[in-house]
Amino acid sequence: MSGRRIKTSKVDQEDYHKYWKKAEEFYETAEDRLTKGKWNAAALNAIHSGISANDALLVCFHGVKSISPKHDDAMRLLTSLVEHEKTGANAAHLRKLIGTKHIVEYESRLFTQKEAQALVKHAKRFLDWVDSILPDR
Repeated sequence: MSGRRIKTSKVDQEDYHKYWKKAEEFYETAEDRLTKGKWNAAALNAIHSGISANDALLVCFHGVKSISPKHDDAMRLLTSLVEHEKTGANAAHLRKLIGTKHIVEYESRLFTQKEAQALVKHAKRFLDWVDSILPDR
């Protein structure tokens, strides 16, 4: 990790389940939007599900979450704080999600079915991994 400090907020570790609930709801909405042909909404909800799942993980095990305006910082926290054999591989899924956030939210270009499906798949893989290492809720 570079020398630049990531802005974080301390969060009660018991609150991780609230972030996880958001992650699940965003993911369910992403899947629903896919079935209705709403590619942009599916993509954005997939992205937000990954961000919330990452928050759940960081809050659960470290009592922090990123408050940086740069979403890449949340991913950097994941790779620097979560010591798990599959962190690197799963961070790649989060990186794909975060890497498209600006396009989905702020650019005029519309997302295609294929792009939306790919993001929902990345979200599913990331959420499955997070779910596998979070304690029982």
